[in-house]
Amino acid sequence: MSTRHSRLICVFILIAFVQAACYLPNVIPSQNPQPADGTAAMQTAIAGVAATLTQAAQHTPQPTQPPPLPEATLTPTGTATLTPTPTLTPTPEGAFISVSVETKCRLGPGKAYGQVGGLPVGQTVEVFGRDSGSQFYYIRNPNNPNSFCWVWGYYATPVGNFAAVPVFTPAPTPTPAASFTVSYLQTVSCAGMYAFRFQLNNNGSVTWNSYKVDVTDSTTAITKTFTSDYFTDYTGCGPSVNQLQDLEPGEPGVAGNWATGLFNYNPAGHSMTATFTLCSQNGMAGTCLTKTLNFTP
Repeated sequence: MSTRHSRLICVFILIAFVQAACYLPNVIPSQNPQPADGTAAMQTAIAGVAATLTQAAQHTPQPTQPPPLPEATLTPTGTATLTPTPTLTPTPEGAFISVSVETKCRLGPGKAYGQVGGLPVGQTVEVFGRDSGSQFYYIRNPNNPNSFCWVWGYYATPVGNFAAVPVFTPAPTPTPAASFTVSYLQTVSCAGMYAFRFQLNNNGSVTWNSYKVDVTDSTTAITKTFTSDYFTDYTGCGPSVNQLQDLEPGEPGVAGNWATGLFNYNPAGHSMTATFTLCSQNGMAGTCLTKTLNFTP
């Protein structure tokens, strides 16, 4: 039995004794009452019990409040990011090109090769090969379906699977064969000055970028010279829109003794000699070829 329980039993016994004493017969005290031995003992016991109860109350542990529950901590979760499903575009079988500017088709990838055809604007052709730098494409010759040729890809729009297009090793660059023809067309005049128009045709494999013409009037022994990096045609007193920066293989052009090459008199009926020198680079440099033409205006 615990000490606390023992003390409570004693208290109950004491209370029972007090209640019982209330029912005892009244005793008339004497003039000098003296407390009976039992009464003194009873008071002493009550005082001891009260002291014990006070001490027990002081030492009785008070109930403690339970610790507060920890507040729930909400950990935010990441917001789900939806990745859009890519739209699959079907890739056509093979590789194809079309050009925005009419493009020459050559025997090899470059100007050094002769022209054998041309790819017109708006026509789509299949690509069967490419050079190592993917600058030229090997296609069926638009002018001859039984042969193939190369087109420059600068003006080309590619469509399809070009990763599967094989790289072709072109044929060795041919040794350039320089050649051209020249013929007299007509005499033009402006404000008393006279010049001659000549037809040029590049029938070789060298691209001409500049020319010089010396026109000699055998009747008057006068020579006029004109040099240019452009093949420009004049009609009357002004140039026409037909101006070429160069004269490529197979390409025709017009040239003349313009500006410094003009005669200040009418040379009609005179014996004239025109000496043309064409060069592969601007400024009369590179590979050059000279031809002479005799004519009578």
